[in-house]
Amino acid sequence: MVALANSEQSIITKHNISQYGDGDITLLFGHGFGCDKSVWDKVAPAFSDGYSVVVFDYVGCGRSDLRLYNHQHYSSLEAYADDLILLCDSLALQKVYFVGHSVSGAIGMLASIKRPDLFIQLITIGPSPHYINEPDYFGGFDKDDVMSLLDMMSLNYFEWANYLAPIAIGQKHDDKYSDNLKLSFLRSDPVISQTFAKVTFLCDIRDQIGDIPIPVCILYCVEDVIVPIEVINYLAQHIPVCQTTKIDGSGHYPQITSPNAVIQGIENCIKATGEN
Repeated sequence: MVALANSEQSIITKHNISQYGDGDITLLFGHGFGCDKSVWDKVAPAFSDGYSVVVFDYVGCGRSDLRLYNHQHYSSLEAYADDLILLCDSLALQKVYFVGHSVSGAIGMLASIKRPDLFIQLITIGPSPHYINEPDYFGGFDKDDVMSLLDMMSLNYFEWANYLAPIAIGQKHDDKYSDNLKLSFLRSDPVISQTFAKVTFLCDIRDQIGDIPIPVCILYCVEDVIVPIEVINYLAQHIPVCQTTKIDGSGHYPQITSPNAVIQGIENCIKATGEN
């Protein structure tokens, strides 16, 4: 019992985990690149009545234990998927709905392939298996544009944050949202963020999504310049069991700009499985 308690406490510190709510079914929320668990502050609490809710920071983000971050180890999404599995095992989580935003969607997909027994369903918001355009695939970015963005991060991190935040939030939204996202970017360690950005924008898990063994529910918005509708359609065609739903919002961060729409979308995904 002591060993389990120590393991649980270690994982809580490692990932700055918060747990609340009650219920046999767990909603585990994973944030995207440039953010931390606070990105779910307007969404996750809505599920505390009837569900066990867990929010966390990936190692290197937010208030995770930065001493555990290693650039070489975290040079692929596989390392983050392994951490996600270890988190579930250490907390003895069962019947998990993993709610993953952006790159967390891809991380959840990889984790589900390795350990399908942990998850009921993946609920993903604006996920992408590959961000770069290829001859037979539209990811949304030319490789030169991605490399220029990564170079901007290296040369002037503040300028990069100031440039990307309003684009990712979406031009229709109030400046306060892009300002908050920019502050989230700037709270992150610049060097770690550069590594995570490379892992995110250069990832390619297209050859693995056909192996996802559990249902996937994809929530998406219009006018998402990070993940265009062509990517959503590609995922729907290649994931064995996949449902896609357009929610009432725009941009890449609807949990910030349209939290009620995200809450409703998550609720609908859960209802579709019949597990609630």
